[in-house]
Amino acid sequence: MKVGVVVDNELNNDKRVLREVEILKEGGYEIFILCFGFNSKTYSTITGIDITRINIRKKLKNILFFILNSLPVYEWLWSSWIKKFIILNNIEALHVHDLYMARAARNGIKKTGKTIPMILDLHENYPFAVTTYNWTKGLLRNMISRPDKWQKKEKDYLGYSDKFIVLSEEFRDDLISRYPYFSETSFCALPNVPDLLQMNSFRVNREIIPFKKGAPIIFYFGVIAERRGIFDALSAFNEIIENGHKVTFLLIGPVDKKDERRFYNILESAKTGLIIHLPWIDISELPSYLDISDICIAPFHKNPQHESGVANKIFDYMLGHKPVIASDCRPQQKLIEKHNCGIIYRNRKELVEAIITLVDNEDLRIELGNNGFNAIVNYYNTEKVKKKLITFYHDLESQKIK
Repeated sequence: MKVGVVVDNELNNDKRVLREVEILKEGGYEIFILCFGFNSKTYSTITGIDITRINIRKKLKNILFFILNSLPVYEWLWSSWIKKFIILNNIEALHVHDLYMARAARNGIKKTGKTIPMILDLHENYPFAVTTYNWTKGLLRNMISRPDKWQKKEKDYLGYSDKFIVLSEEFRDDLISRYPYFSETSFCALPNVPDLLQMNSFRVNREIIPFKKGAPIIFYFGVIAERRGIFDALSAFNEIIENGHKVTFLLIGPVDKKDERRFYNILESAKTGLIIHLPWIDISELPSYLDISDICIAPFHKNPQHESGVANKIFDYMLGHKPVIASDCRPQQKLIEKHNCGIIYRNRKELVEAIITLVDNEDLRIELGNNGFNAIVNYYNTEKVKKKLITFYHDLESQKIK
């Protein structure tokens, strides 16, 4: 079967899409991709995949997306591009990424006069997530982007699709509870688990570490933003330091523009070496930083977005043999408690206690870290979950034949 994959980014850095594409290709499907190419940039090819790129200036794309709820030019363009894409490649099933692309994809299918199934891949709880993005903040920006409108549009946009792929069973169950006319068999829960073959190809190299390790290291990897709970973690960290515990806080990742001043003010006021920030590393270097770390943290604020699935970083932490301290967002709480690979906290007091517990108990750190690693090897990796996606597609194919 010829599967058309539609994604409104430049593809090459989208780990989830690339992982799914490789799984489907391995399952015997012929894959065609429609995506963007920004600013006439040259992209590397992907073996065995036919890629059609829409060349556009990234700034123009951002503007069109920004005004989508006020003037849906973005959808009009995409429905036209998708129509041509389907006809040109004789697509037999359309796999579309992200909620906001659903109507454009359905209209594109209709314009071809064909009847082909559409799978909608939900990377996040978009109606909630969009309200937290900085580009929707401020009176004028909010008036134009109208992020709150997605709460009302979600029902209709889900209705454009035949099948769904989501990050977790919890997210699936939440959607079914709100829209009970969708059956459980319409969903495939596919978490962002690591590819063991890729991660095992990355070697630990302590020579790349730009600082010397002294005290135990608490490690956070990812975007640095208030919504990710970073300032809660920093506050807890300061209390621990004031109480005489020797520990270092290592943060790796870009800082959300809205939070830059607040974050860098904290860095400037911190004692040298206690808080270390690196704005970026190559993913191949992650095992080296996990190797020197002692405790990993995922302090996300508990909200509908962070309860849509388990973040990539938690699986990465577990693969690195590290104990995880995480907030009580349902999917990550369920994972960590099931495999006894970390500590869940509900408030700042419990966060402080969790950090102190693990800082003071090396044996417990080792035990929890090993439990997490074993869970990844036995349950949460691409080899283990890929059967779910292939079976999902096989079922779709058999229904199509009938």
